[in-house]
Amino acid sequence: MSNTPKSNSRRAAVKMMLGGLAAVPLVKLVGLAAAQAAELPKVDPATDPTAIALKYVHDATEADRAGANRPGLPPDEQICTNCQFVQGEGEWVGCTLFPGKLVAGPGWCVSWTLKAG
Repeated sequence: MSNTPKSNSRRAAVKMMLGGLAAVPLVKLVGLAAAQAAELPKVDPATDPTAIALKYVHDATEADRAGANRPGLPPDEQICTNCQFVQGEGEWVGCTLFPGKLVAGPGWCVSWTLKAG
């Protein structure tokens, strides 16, 4: 049997539990970073229902941007990278209209809206 008083044993147990609880958010942050680093799928304009409804294309030059009559920039300058719905920068970027998927930076859809600022 141990000569350690029970109060020290309880104190050590409480410290261990609090330390474990403090580590939980750190573990979640590491998992979240790994999930964000994973490559997201690219929107398929031919099969994705949202892409079809919004007439999304990977190459804006293939779209009827003038016919859509979107205000903000001349039609030939309207692309995903200067749209308010895009998240991030690069060749392939996230878009709030296509959660969990990537759109092409030089792409376009009928919901194009000039990025504020």
